[in-house]
This record gives sequence, structure tokens and C-alpha cells, in this order.
Amino acid sequence: MHEPVKVNVEEYLAGSDTLPREFTAHLLACDVCRRELDELRVQSTLLRALKAQEDFEPRAGFYARVVERIDVQRQSSIWSIFLEPAFGRRLALASAVFAILTGFYLISSEPGVPPVLPYTAGPVLPGEDEPGRVLGASDQYHDQDRDRGAVLVNLATYEEPR
Repeated sequence: MHEPVKVNVEEYLAGSDTLPREFTAHLLACDVCRRELDELRVQSTLLRALKAQEDFEPRAGFYARVVERIDVQRQSSIWSIFLEPAFGRRLALASAVFAILTGFYLISSEPGVPPVLPYTAGPVLPGEDEPGRVLGASDQYHDQDRDRGAVLVNLATYEEPR
């Protein structure tokens, strides 16, 4: 559609009798614009036929029912659960209980301080149960706390040879 027709198309479709000369001259000369305006006029007539004869108001509560229906049909996402206050309180309580239980577990499972072994004259080897007796393959599970203590005593009493 060309410019002179675009500017005045609404007035033409409304049935105005005062259209500019250039509009009517262009319609006489341009077949494309004339066909488009004929199609628009037919559509406009059909749309006017669909218009209600009198103005009417919807019944009371119509808008509230529409909004309620939309809310019911709205698909809830997984993230909307986190916005509910009851779920938030339950999640906070469960997190607090988990943190407390984890703290108790960590405190109760922490190994104690290894006992201090009495000083011996020579170095104590970690694999020895008694001085001079080395643990064999059958004694695979020996006292690890004692071994740690022996290593600690060796480190504390180490003297460099002179």
C-alpha cells in the first residue's frame, strides 16, 4: 500500500466523505491499492457485523473467576515449593538438625590424644610390641596409638650423634 492510501485508510474504512484528492486520484490510478482497500472494506464490514448491538457488563465476580481459573491452571514449577512458608520452616529445621547431628558425630569420632609412653633407653620401633620382639605377619593389627606414641617419643628424644 502506498503512502497517500496508508495515511487515509482509517477514514476511508469509517465511511468518511471528506477524503483528500490525492487519495482518490491514487486509487483510480493504482490497482494494487484499490484491491487491498476492497479486501480491507470486506473485512471491516464482517467485523462490524460481529459487534454486539448493545453494551453489556459481565456478571458480578467474572474477573475474579477468570483469575482463579488462571491460578488453578498455571503450572507450578519446582522452585515455587521453596517460596511456601511452611516448606521453608521445615527445610530450616531439617538443616539445623542435620548440622547438630553432624557436629555430634564429628566430636564423638575424633581420636583422643595418644598416651605418652615412658622413656626407654633405646629407640622404640613402631613394629615392636616388646623391646626385642618384632611383630610378625600374624600380629597384623597392632596397637596404632602405641605406634604413634613411640614415633612421638623418638622424635622428642632424638639427639644427633657426636
